[in-house]
Amino acid sequence: MTEAEFRRPATVMVTGAGGNLGRKAVEALAVAPWCRQIIGTLHGDEAPDFSETARAKVNLIHADLTRRESGWEGAMADADAVLHCAAARPVPEATWREAAISFDMVQFVGLAALRFGLRRLVFFSSNHVMGGYKDAPLAERIAPGGLTTDLPPAPGTKWRNGANFTDATPYAASKLMGERAVAGFAREEASRLTTVTIRIGWCQPGENRPEGINISGSPGLVGEEPKDPEDQRTLRWFRSMWLSNHDFARLVRNSIGADPAGWPGPAILVNGMSRNRDMGWSLTEAETWLDYAPEDDLYATVPFPEG
Repeated sequence: MTEAEFRRPATVMVTGAGGNLGRKAVEALAVAPWCRQIIGTLHGDEAPDFSETARAKVNLIHADLTRRESGWEGAMADADAVLHCAAARPVPEATWREAAISFDMVQFVGLAALRFGLRRLVFFSSNHVMGGYKDAPLAERIAPGGLTTDLPPAPGTKWRNGANFTDATPYAASKLMGERAVAGFAREEASRLTTVTIRIGWCQPGENRPEGINISGSPGLVGEEPKDPEDQRTLRWFRSMWLSNHDFARLVRNSIGADPAGWPGPAILVNGMSRNRDMGWSLTEAETWLDYAPEDDLYATVPFPEG
């Protein structure tokens, strides 16, 4: 696909439009002049409250993405691109069963995108695919900006959330398999599909203030600064991956609208965080291939740890 052939998608399907990231993605796309229509899929009795700008562009449909259904597949046939946010349980505590269901969704959405000739598929993966780099011995190898997408994956963040020991391996493994599947769809012979996989950082529901990033690993809880060195290290890991609402919106629009002419292939993988001071995550790939220029830094609000 040459630069002259590329056109920004005018109609975008957003799966999981009733969830935290899905709602924010709809709002981000709604203000893009090149995005004329948004098809949002909902699950169950979700009833998201969108802005007036988003309501003017979004058409909501209820869909079970774990099955081939005429409803959501027929709607996708009218789309140019799909942003896949939906998951059975989009939290690190997801069980193996829930993680497997989420992977089924990736396969069905990706195969439908191929079948209907879509030009772009964006998949929200997770920082948890690299969760093993939080701890030794992998952590000892990572300097600021050293967590590139070329590194071998290390699925599953492990931490004490204040009450229990938490292991995100099932959730992370599902996301890793999703990454591989999405890249495979883009490499299908004769396909015009290009794909962007984003290892999303921590973008909390609502206002998403930096102070909400906490040791529990759950949004919205603000507790005391931990005194245990291990917990302090875990909190620094969580804070380093904060993704502000403004930067998230930029990332969504750029991932849907980026021209693939300069990409190394039809499928790219990038990290999605704000520009947090001294973080291990590399933004080079997103900056180079998506022209992503994040502006926010968690440590402009939260004191930077010394020592």
